[in-house]
Amino acid sequence: MHSLTVFFLATILALALTPAPQSQKKSPPKEKEGCGTVVPLSQLEAELASRAESASKNIAPTVIAPPTQAPYYLPLKIHMVRGSSGNQPGLSSEQLGKTLQYLNQIWKQVGIQFFIYGDVDADILNDDFFNLPDTEFSREALRSVNNVPNTINVYLTNLLGNFAGYGSFTTDNTQGILLNYQTFINPTDNRGLELFAHEMGHYFDLYHTHETMFGVECPSGNNGSTAGDLLGDTPADPGLIDYDRRTYRVDANCVYNNSAATPANCDTTPYKPPTRNLMSYSRGVCLTEFTSLQISKILDTLQNKGNRKNLINSKTRYVDRLASDSNTSCAYGVPCRTLEKALQAANNGDFIFLKQGTYPASSIGGKRLTLNRWGWEPNTGVLLAP
Repeated sequence: MHSLTVFFLATILALALTPAPQSQKKSPPKEKEGCGTVVPLSQLEAELASRAESASKNIAPTVIAPPTQAPYYLPLKIHMVRGSSGNQPGLSSEQLGKTLQYLNQIWKQVGIQFFIYGDVDADILNDDFFNLPDTEFSREALRSVNNVPNTINVYLTNLLGNFAGYGSFTTDNTQGILLNYQTFINPTDNRGLELFAHEMGHYFDLYHTHETMFGVECPSGNNGSTAGDLLGDTPADPGLIDYDRRTYRVDANCVYNNSAATPANCDTTPYKPPTRNLMSYSRGVCLTEFTSLQISKILDTLQNKGNRKNLINSKTRYVDRLASDSNTSCAYGVPCRTLEKALQAANNGDFIFLKQGTYPASSIGGKRLTLNRWGWEPNTGVLLAP
């Protein structure tokens, strides 16, 4: 029998946003650390078309409960972009591990966890990609390099311009997340780490809570499902950066300072913005929460969008000793009962996730595989019987 080693590979995240109405991004108030993602016309049209179709069929939005006890595990392909000399080290394994651990900590509430698939890609040696110009053309060009299908491709590089992160929506021409190296090197008090979690929100079609592409949301909330981020449980957000003063509208305790004027055509209800919401431009240390409807939209996107639902069973096999013995694919929705079946079904490099229990195993058949806990607390272990 082979000795099977089990370890829990976590994944982390980041975010420390900075600002501007979607139509015209302005400079962040302080160091480069914010999100540069804007809603493209293709996403606007697709969102409005989807809503019109649901309205014509009288389909009401549904709340999807997060599968926190049986989370989805989604593969990340990490690309460390370097200059043509190849001398730039990128993030250390410790820095990358901390980033991924924080990402999983935040996304646990969604019922989604992430793992790094395969080796880190260090083969993009290009000066133009390493010092990436702040243009859509350059961002799309990088996201096309070494892109691994059926994974979330994450490119770490030096982003020129004001912003430290860009996500892609499901309608974008090229797919992937771009992150600035310096944001994740020695972050202080997790400042910056939230950016990864935030950009991942865009990747699953969440918008900024202060979004204006669909209309300005009134603080009273009377148009909350048709304006702003289109979700009724995220309060109206004026944008938590004051660009004129280049400061946050949120103090160190995450309390809004009431400095934004009420929008035209709204009543005088004052703003009570979601200062802890991950899709806001609040202070980085405040950003820890998704709402129920944000979580529902993420899971709906994962389960139903063509270029996202392929992630569910990509590079993974699932085992639950309470599952039907007839299950052989070991997919998320139909896990195998035994580890032996998962070992047989797995491809080289796959991750196998196991529900709590004892799993006999004789051989991994020469495959390079990783065994991991499926929804377990970190201080528990997998028992492998001879």
